[in-house]
Amino acid sequence: MQAPRAPICRRQIDSAATNRRLLLPSRQSPRTRSRRPIRKRRPFRRRVNAPRWPRLAMKLRSRTDVGGAVALGMAPILPFAAFATMAPLAAYTTALAFFGLPHVLSELRYVDRRFGRRLSLSILAPVAALLVVILAARACVVFGAAPAEIGAPVELGAGAMLALVCARGASTRTSWTRRAVALSVAGAIGGATMIAPFTTSVAVAILHNFTPLGFLWQIAPRAARPRVMAAVGFGLLLMPLLAAMGGAHLALNALGSSPSALDPLGAGPLAEHLGVYVPRPFLDGPRAVDFFTASVIAQGAHYLAVIVILPLLLGRLDPGAAGLVAWPRGVLFALLCAAVAALALSPFFADFARARAYYGLFAAVHAWIEVPVLILALTGGARGESWRSGEGAAASAVHVG
Repeated sequence: MQAPRAPICRRQIDSAATNRRLLLPSRQSPRTRSRRPIRKRRPFRRRVNAPRWPRLAMKLRSRTDVGGAVALGMAPILPFAAFATMAPLAAYTTALAFFGLPHVLSELRYVDRRFGRRLSLSILAPVAALLVVILAARACVVFGAAPAEIGAPVELGAGAMLALVCARGASTRTSWTRRAVALSVAGAIGGATMIAPFTTSVAVAILHNFTPLGFLWQIAPRAARPRVMAAVGFGLLLMPLLAAMGGAHLALNALGSSPSALDPLGAGPLAEHLGVYVPRPFLDGPRAVDFFTASVIAQGAHYLAVIVILPLLLGRLDPGAAGLVAWPRGVLFALLCAAVAALALSPFFADFARARAYYGLFAAVHAWIEVPVLILALTGGARGESWRSGEGAAASAVHVG
């Protein structure tokens, strides 16, 4: 005799119906059956309070936070600006002695790796020939073979012709823009040289400090470009502008002090070096020291941008870049720059004026080569990534000239 069944409640009926819907196959065909994407769960990451310095190192190596890395790289300009305000002569001489030649090597390396393999022979050949002319003119003045009244106009004239080299090329929309910029630069240099060659030389030396702005604009990603330019503009534009307007002088007066005559390298009085960055019409003016201090601060920011920031961005955004010269990379190049700086210290301590003249031979090459490179880079003639060492011209999307 079977035992009586327990009464079925509403809850059991709903549960049985749910089980049947889950177990029975769907009446829809596989084609009409809806397919929902399967979401992958992110792995659980435990948040750890990392120390400050490793976090800064991660920010410098990050490929996404380019603006933050540039801001960290430009941060040392603040103490250097304070040093230049208190002792402009000492800041100028020590920065030139310790970082002059390393910054020349670093900038030549960057220009070659970033743009060297993009330039055609029709651009490289006249640029190299004009650089030889500039170097010969500067050497004749340094070694006494020709007076500065002849050497300076020859050097400036060759610099104007470097800009004219960029006006060559096929007639396209980009080439017309490039021609207009090249003719404008060449006309400005040539016209100013005819009027006042020595003042033009000083103006070129001052403007050279701001050339990293063009290189950073070219290499920075479009999304990160405002932050990059703001961080670099703080050191290259804002700080020198405040010093030129007398902000440094007012700060020292508020502290009850005045610019120090500190001269660790024995370079001589400050008045003998004002002509490096102050044009002749302003040498006897009340703002001569302010203008010199502003240019020294811009010089320090220029060194930071060339030695630290540009190689950092090149290694991050274009790690496979290869130039015409087999440059050492990473630690080896840093050791090379340190060795060159150590070898250059002794001549600067022995005779600063003569050592600066010899340094000018190397500086002339790296300064004037920026004229055609920046024109090509900023007018659309050098976009994209540089050629890799194992790729040919057909594999590259960019060819200048």
